[in-house]
Amino acid sequence: MYNCINHSIHTCSGLSILYLCNCPSSLTFRTHTCGELRSHHVGENVVLCGWVQYLRQDLFVILRDFSGLTQILIPQEESAAGLKSVLSDLTVESVIKVTGTVRRRPQGQENKKMPTGEIEVLADDVEVFNKSRKLPFELKEFVKKSESLRMQYRYLDLRSTPMQRNLRLRSQLLMKMREYLCNVHGFVDVETPTLFKRTPGGAKEFVVPSREPGRFYSLPQSPQQFKQLLMVAGVDRYFQIARCYRDEGSKADRQPEFTQVDIEMSFVDQAAIMSLVEGLLKHSWPSENGSCQVPFPVMRYEEAMRDYGVDKPDTRFGMKVCPFAVGSRENHSSKAGVGNWWLRSLFCTAPKLNR
Repeated sequence: MYNCINHSIHTCSGLSILYLCNCPSSLTFRTHTCGELRSHHVGENVVLCGWVQYLRQDLFVILRDFSGLTQILIPQEESAAGLKSVLSDLTVESVIKVTGTVRRRPQGQENKKMPTGEIEVLADDVEVFNKSRKLPFELKEFVKKSESLRMQYRYLDLRSTPMQRNLRLRSQLLMKMREYLCNVHGFVDVETPTLFKRTPGGAKEFVVPSREPGRFYSLPQSPQQFKQLLMVAGVDRYFQIARCYRDEGSKADRQPEFTQVDIEMSFVDQAAIMSLVEGLLKHSWPSENGSCQVPFPVMRYEEAMRDYGVDKPDTRFGMKVCPFAVGSRENHSSKAGVGNWWLRSLFCTAPKLNR
C-alpha cells in the first residue's frame, strides 16, 4: 500500500522540500521514500529503493534517495549469511532495492539530527540494480569539488542535496506560476517557435544553418514578435516559460541560454501590470523562505539615478550616492568666471569585526 499524503520532507542537511503530489511512491517498486519513514511506521513491511550513502562496520547501510536517508540494519544471524554478504560487499553509490521491516532503534541509539533517526529497517531481502565503481570524487557536501570536475561528472553532481532541492524547488515554483496565471487570471500558455528568422536590433542572435545553402535560422532572443501577433489575434492574455538565446558574453544575471517568464496583456495599464507581477511572486514564493510582502517599493528612474547611479539599484545595503559641495574655483569656460564644484561619493560603514 502506498503512502499517499501531502507532506514536507526534511533532507539530511536540514533543507525542507514540500511535495504537492499525493503519491511520491506511486508506480514504482518502492512503498516509501527514504526520507518519510517515522516512528508510526514501526512494524510495517516496506520496500525502499536508492543509493548507498555509506556503510558502517558491516552492521548498517545508509540508503539515500531524493527525500533523505534511512538506516538499513544488516542481519547478523547465520541463516541470513547470504544477505549479509551481499549488503556488506556493496560499494558507495550502488543502486539497490531493499525489502524489510521498520523497527524502532534501541534506546540511546537514536539520531536526533536525522529526520528518520528514530527508526531503522531490518533487511529481509536485497536486490542490487547496479554496483558502483570507484567515483572521481566523494558526494559528501563537506567535500569541496572544482566547478570543472562537477560539470564533467554532472550526473554525480546532480545527486547532491542542494542540486536536488534546486531542481524540485524550480519545478514547484513554475507550477505555482502557471496555476496563478491560468486559473486565477485566465492567461493562455502558448508555446512559440524556437527556429525563426533574424530580427534586426537588440542582442546578437545564434545562427542555425539549414539544409539549403546560404539560408539560416535564428534562435529568438525573446518571443517579442510572436506575442505581439497573439495580441493582434485576440489572445489578450498570453504567457509562457520561454527559453531565450543571446550570442553574448555571460553577465552576473544572464547567460547565453536562459529562461524567463514572458507575459503580454492587452487593454491594461502600468498599475495593473505591476499588480499582476506582485501577485504572481506572492503566490509562487516558497513558504520556507518567509513571506513575500506586497506591494513592492516603487522608485522613479530619476530617484534611482540620483541616489544610486544605476537604473536597477540594490537597495539592501543602503549605500546611496551623496553629493556635497567642496568649494568653487575659476571656470574659464563660463562667462561668469566662477563655477561650483560638486563631488558624489559613497559612505561605507564597515561592520564590527571580531578580533
